[in-house]
Parts: sequence; C-alpha cells; structure tokens
Amino acid sequence: MKHIKALVKFCKASPSKVNLIEYNNTENSFFTAAKDKIIQEYISELEKNKIPVTIRKSRGKDIDAACGQLANREIN
Repeated sequence: MKHIKALVKFCKASPSKVNLIEYNNTENSFFTAAKDKIIQEYISELEKNKIPVTIRKSRGKDIDAACGQLANREIN
C-alpha cells in the first residue's frame, strides 16, 4: 500500500495519466508479475483520487519481451 500511496502523491504533484502494463515473467527475471488483487488495489486507489488509469495487456510473451526489453535466451 505504501507504493500505491507514493504513486498517488506523485500523480497529484505532477498531473498524470497512469498506464498499468502487465509484466511478462521471464526465466532470468528478478521481478514477477503482480497478482490481480494488487492491480485492482492500484486501480481503486487511483480512481478514488481521480487519477486517470488505463490497464494495458502486455504483448510479446512469446519472445520474453516486456516494456521494450528483450530477455537474453538461447534458442535451440
């Protein structure tokens, strides 16, 4: 919740529109995709604070792409 509150505070200080983009898990990743419950908490808090929010599905799962980054993987 502290991260959500920090995002809301930032968006209020600098008018913003938030795009939530699904993270693609990869084999070598330190990060993992957020659970639906957490995403809904972000959406609810942003909407409650009148901050525009859009949910976008990520593309490129088949090539381990995420937010313009490609994972380094060996193709056999």
